[in-house]
This record gives sequence, structure tokens and C-alpha cells, in this order.
Amino acid sequence: MCGVVVIVTRWWLGWLLGSVACVMALLGANLSPSWLLGPPATGPSPLVALVDDQEPAFSTAFLQEQFSASALGSGKERLSLGLWIRCTMIASRTRNPYHCGVYATTAPDLPAPQVVSLVAVVAATVLTVLSCIGVCSTACVRRIKGRSWFKIIGLVQAVAGVLSLIGVAVFPLAWDSPRVRNQCGRDAGIYYPSSCTVGWATYITLASSIGLLICTWLSSFAAKSTTTNNVAEEISKGNNPVCLI
Repeated sequence: MCGVVVIVTRWWLGWLLGSVACVMALLGANLSPSWLLGPPATGPSPLVALVDDQEPAFSTAFLQEQFSASALGSGKERLSLGLWIRCTMIASRTRNPYHCGVYATTAPDLPAPQVVSLVAVVAATVLTVLSCIGVCSTACVRRIKGRSWFKIIGLVQAVAGVLSLIGVAVFPLAWDSPRVRNQCGRDAGIYYPSSCTVGWATYITLASSIGLLICTWLSSFAAKSTTTNNVAEEISKGNNPVCLI
């Protein structure tokens, strides 16, 4: 199958599941506009930086459902901001005034702290995806050029965890931008969202940061679990793959 013995243990499986969970969480956070939720919207806002009948660059109707009255229980839709997607009210006589889509197509469209946060979270997501692929490969490849493949992947996950944590920490530095003040109130500022509330995407990214650091810790136990006496006995019996769950 892999040219070597395939070893699957409970620690390895826990590491894999944790890595997959972090990938799914970070992907969801990247594609979600719910990093910062505004107060319930009652109609088109005069402060929205869009003209009549102009929709965001890329309309994503499916995102509207997660901010519907049934989802929030508030009876009203809410404006929201993400790293590069937002949901807003647009003055329109022919279309649904509530639209979700991309509002930033170039770096100047975003304040500098938000660009840093976006780059950090995207980089963390890419590293997490690659590390998840690496975790799968450790079932049959455990050392590369004399170095533990487990430790290398664990280090990559630690870097990804720090990057996603930086993304969460830097994002509130952009809350003094005109776009946030239009949504949350003129008194909104750095680390103060005024009438807005922090959305689930922010919390899930923070949870992913912690999860990735836990995965780094799990990588060492996964490595040790492949060198136990039980594994050696299974290998001596000629079993391949070795599954100790």
C-alpha cells in the first residue's frame, strides 16, 4: 500500500480528527461574514456605501439564510462584516434589499489591520489544510531524512495556530474604520464595537487557534503510540496495516 507498515492508533486518530475539525472551522470562518454583527436592520441604511440597486461584487444568497429571523430569533435581519464578505441592506425597489457578498476586491478597500488579519487567517488555513494532509501521510511515513515527520507537522500546526490567533487579535484594530462606524455607530473604535456584537466566526477562529495548539501536543503522543510494544508485536506477526484503536 505505502511500501511500509501502516500504523493507526487511537492517538493518531484523535490527532487526525482534531486536525480535520480545525480545517473545517477555519474554512467556515474565512467564508463567513459574521465576524462582526450589527444591530437588527429594519431597512436600507443611509450610511451604506452603496448606491441604489447596486449589489456587492459577488452575491452569495446562501449566506442570507444564516442571518434570517429563524436563525437569530430576533425577527429582523442583521448587518454583518467579515474579513472580506459582508451582509448589508441596499436600497432597491425590485430586489430583496438584504444582500450578502464580497465587498473588498483590492487591498485599499480594507483598512490595514483587516488586511493583516485576512492574510494571517488565510495563511493559517492553508497551513492547516497542508498539515491535515501530512497527518494522513504519517500512517505510513514516520521519518523524513532522519527527522520525525510527526514533529514537523506539529510545528506547522503550531505556526498555523499562532497565525490564526494573530488574525483574531488584529481584526478589532480595524473597528475605527468608516465602514464599521457606519454599521455599529460613530463611537465605534479599536476593540470597541459599540452597538455591534462579535460574531461566531471570530470565536470559532479563536477556538481553532487553541485546537491547533492542542493538535501540536497530540502529535507527540501520536508519534510515541507508533513505537509501543503492542505495535511491535503486531508487526512481528506480519500484520499490515496495524490498527490499535
